[in-house]
Amino acid sequence: MNIATGAMNTLLPKLAELVVGEYKLHKGVKGEIKELEQEMNCITAALHKVSEVPADHLDEQVKIWAGDARELSYDIEDAVDTFMLRGKGHDHANVPFSLKGLIGRATNLYRRAKTNHKIHSVIKDIMHQAEKISQRRDRCKVDNIAARPTLEPVDPRLEATYRKASELVGISGPKNELALRILGQDCWLRQQTNIISIVGFGGLGKTTLANSLLQDLKSKFDCQFFVSVSINPDIKKIFKNILVQLDEESYSNIDEAWEIKLLIDKIVGFLKNKSCLCVIDDLWKGSPWDTIKLALQGDNPGSKIIITTRNKAVAEHVGGDIYELKPLSNDDSRELFYKRVFNSVDDYPADLSNATSKILKKCSGVPLAIITTASLLATKPRCSEEWEKANNSFGYGFENSPHVEKMNIILRLSYNDLPVHLKTCLLSLAKYPDDKVIRKDVLVWSWIAEGFIAPEGRSSLEDIGAGYFNELVNRSLIQPVNEKNLFGTLGEREVYACQIHDTVLELITKLSAEEGFVTTWLSGGEQACASSLHQRDQIIRRLSIHNSSNTNASINENKELSKVRSLDVFGCAELMPALSRFRALRVLQLENCSDLDQNNLNDLGNLYLLRFLRLQGLNVTELPESIGKLESLETLDIRGCHKVIMLPLSFAELRKLVRLLSTRVELPDCVVLENMKSLQELVGIRHTMHAMAEICKLRELKVLELAFESTGKYSSKLISTCLQMCPSSLQVLVLVTPGVFYPRDFMAQFPLDLRTFMCTGFFLAFPRWIDTSLACLTILSITLFGVSVQPEHLDKLAGLPSLRFLRLRVEPVQQDTQEKLVIPSSASAFPCLTDLRILCALMFLKFQPGAMQKLQRLCLNFNARLTNEHSRTNDFDYGFENLPSLRQVVIHLTAKCPEAQDAIRKTIDDHPNHPSLDLSSR
Repeated sequence: MNIATGAMNTLLPKLAELVVGEYKLHKGVKGEIKELEQEMNCITAALHKVSEVPADHLDEQVKIWAGDARELSYDIEDAVDTFMLRGKGHDHANVPFSLKGLIGRATNLYRRAKTNHKIHSVIKDIMHQAEKISQRRDRCKVDNIAARPTLEPVDPRLEATYRKASELVGISGPKNELALRILGQDCWLRQQTNIISIVGFGGLGKTTLANSLLQDLKSKFDCQFFVSVSINPDIKKIFKNILVQLDEESYSNIDEAWEIKLLIDKIVGFLKNKSCLCVIDDLWKGSPWDTIKLALQGDNPGSKIIITTRNKAVAEHVGGDIYELKPLSNDDSRELFYKRVFNSVDDYPADLSNATSKILKKCSGVPLAIITTASLLATKPRCSEEWEKANNSFGYGFENSPHVEKMNIILRLSYNDLPVHLKTCLLSLAKYPDDKVIRKDVLVWSWIAEGFIAPEGRSSLEDIGAGYFNELVNRSLIQPVNEKNLFGTLGEREVYACQIHDTVLELITKLSAEEGFVTTWLSGGEQACASSLHQRDQIIRRLSIHNSSNTNASINENKELSKVRSLDVFGCAELMPALSRFRALRVLQLENCSDLDQNNLNDLGNLYLLRFLRLQGLNVTELPESIGKLESLETLDIRGCHKVIMLPLSFAELRKLVRLLSTRVELPDCVVLENMKSLQELVGIRHTMHAMAEICKLRELKVLELAFESTGKYSSKLISTCLQMCPSSLQVLVLVTPGVFYPRDFMAQFPLDLRTFMCTGFFLAFPRWIDTSLACLTILSITLFGVSVQPEHLDKLAGLPSLRFLRLRVEPVQQDTQEKLVIPSSASAFPCLTDLRILCALMFLKFQPGAMQKLQRLCLNFNARLTNEHSRTNDFDYGFENLPSLRQVVIHLTAKCPEAQDAIRKTIDDHPNHPSLDLSSR
């Protein structure tokens, strides 16, 4: 399913399955379904043609036709899903001949006849609608569609290349840093490169920064040029532009017949033995660069190339250094804003300070957003009431402003460049409130549930969805969020969530409303960017409600909700419509709805098509028995609920459930799980012997997190007994066992396919099961208690062939027996380790040159003074400079030691990679 073709991508395979699957349909009905499938294939092909034309270039009649075709696909899929769920009758052929069997056969035949008659009626009605859609397609000449001719607008980014230096704010820091790199005066440039890519969000100032660098540094080079590439570049035009800038006199009238090869040869010839400073601005894809670089790879020593791009993947394709441009600081944001509104930084009304802070928070340090907002407010009365009003309505109340339109054009470029499947995923984010931290896993699972992710080869849908997420991050359309607790049990994951910049959220909310994709009701009671095109038939497919009882009241009164596929409620849900009204739901997310109780969930069992259910922050202690009727449910996420939740016995009826995620959940004593063949993830399960006995029957289980609350004398033995029952398919094992001590004989062996092991308990000896047999182990987090780390322990860890992340905590330190351990230079030791975190009073490691060759992040928590006293040295030398791939260092000293801090800073400053350093002390 996607924004271009509606539900077609998931519907067509289902129609095919109806014909060949075990649904006991009459031949006539199967023929009708085949005919419908052919008709929908033709409509899908036409929708793909429509999707290739930017929405603002389409004729209005074509837009309406495409919208109606997509709506039809949703209606058909709802009908097909309902039938497929109910349509597989039970064959009584294997029942022994008896009166009971005879009655069963007769009943089954009656049901089949009734079902065939019903689906025949539905198909007949659908075919009639499809034929009408096809007739309108012919009248609109959709098959011959082309972009509506428009005057080519002036590129709003052009202004950035002609901005006066006096107008620039917050640029000096990045410009000075990049200038040092370009001129080779930074120690970082021991690894010399002639390419620097500036990467960042649209409107962040990449073009302005690159042009300012060009103007400041051009005198140090023999020649220079600045060219913009854009989304659909004309390479011949770009090469001609370069030649004119290099030698206007010779190339002002270039022969139009010159081919690309001749143009490249001319550029190479001109640049021979010359140093050139080149700016390749606004590079969207790697393929144009592959051609452009041919003209820049000649004998031109000392030349430098500056690339600007919104897409980090493009910068990686280009190679060289990547500089990620950051938003403006609060002070720089305020300075730019005041300069634009008041032409002064100091002379402004004091009563506007609070309103200004709110406005700048929304702009999030993006210069384009600040300039646009300031330009709007410069025409408004200078009083706090007007500014508060403007701030509240900005993005929804100024659509016709030329300033907002200019910003939207720049942001739309990023949207228009997306493939259709990413447009769909991006627009789905319109349902989230401002400043919301959105979990990556929740996003991916909801995309899967709605059919936004199409299968690709042998990759899992989850892996494909993670790729979609990462691509949106690389394109700077969503901002990655990392966990901040670097010294936690697992510590910082690569990226566990994202946020959406306000300007992007406003754009996708507008686009989503125009397409009728997401209907969002805001906390003030109004509908976000209400679309007149979509409102004509009042169809809502995806509904998001933001923290207001007023909005819910208006929805109750006016809206048809039976076709809603996704319902997301954030905050107050006191008057939320009854769940029984949402018969077509695939996704239900209730977040921080603390006013909901058990009674609000009683209708859950009626949501037969529901695939994703998230209940976060609810004040409930048990789930209703009716949850067992959710025959399509794949994800049940109840993390963040305030109390331990008791699952009902009917939980075992969820045959399609893939994952259960919770903070603390308890299985009832009589529950039987062995028929839950699809279950792969269990997180937050409260330990009982019965629960473990049932879990061991789950042969497909891959992820298990167990919560043990007992800290008694026999806890570790009990836990060990339970773990021996773990299925051999297990890949991730997390033990939440605070206060439990594990003896030397704990767990003789672990599942050989284990990839992640994390434990909050204490090991009284180095675990015996850590050895090279755990060939798949990539993440390991353990705590040693009263144990000195010995060379043989280090050798066992170094021998884990796939280990990527290691967190080792040692307490209390054994000062008398803990010796200094040296990590030698060896390609076979820690061959894959990229992230190391050590928490110990003594820093017992020292790195030799070439040690841990792939280590990128190093996090240490130790006492530097105690370490020196123990080793009887005073040099604070840990060998950080010998880690060849180091990129990030985080060190917390548990006692103040200025000499250690100075020595560490100098070592990191002198490192050839110039890694980032976060150094703190108690």
